[in-house]
Amino acid sequence: MKACAAALLVCVAACGQGKAIFNVDVYSYMAGTGKDTIQYFIPPATSDSASTVLKVSLPPGFGSSSVDSVKITTGNADLLNAGGTGSIGFSLYFAADSAGTYTAPAALSIPSTAVSGPDTVAVAITGDLSGIVDSLFKQNVLWVRIQAKGTNGGATLVSGKGVLTALLIRVVLQDKVF
Repeated sequence: MKACAAALLVCVAACGQGKAIFNVDVYSYMAGTGKDTIQYFIPPATSDSASTVLKVSLPPGFGSSSVDSVKITTGNADLLNAGGTGSIGFSLYFAADSAGTYTAPAALSIPSTAVSGPDTVAVAITGDLSGIVDSLFKQNVLWVRIQAKGTNGGATLVSGKGVLTALLIRVVLQDKVF
């Protein structure tokens, strides 16, 4: 057994540095908790926002690795508008703690989508977060805040909810085993 472990160690050392790819299913941390839904109520002639914050545990031990890329490969939300005419957009914030998600700049902003009357509108959430949140993905835990921002230029209340249906983040690390 020791000989096998030694041979594997020599093989890994001979291979040098490699890349480790992780798909972090952020949605799986939210599904069924109520954190996958953001209610919105926007009074006439105003703008407003609502948020949900989530703690995400990552695989440990990558503190010495460097991050090559961080991308949202699959992200979807449904805007279930109950009434009124306006627009809803999304922003994603990442930080080392929950409070930091309120002071961090947006890592990704999704343009506003028009909503009108009772309707369901699908929204795609994709983007490259590389260079913005790299250091956070070298930790064991990070926090994500998803914010829905809406405007209402009409005379009636815009109300409904944004429901996240998928959020998969692909993290590519330059693995430093030694």
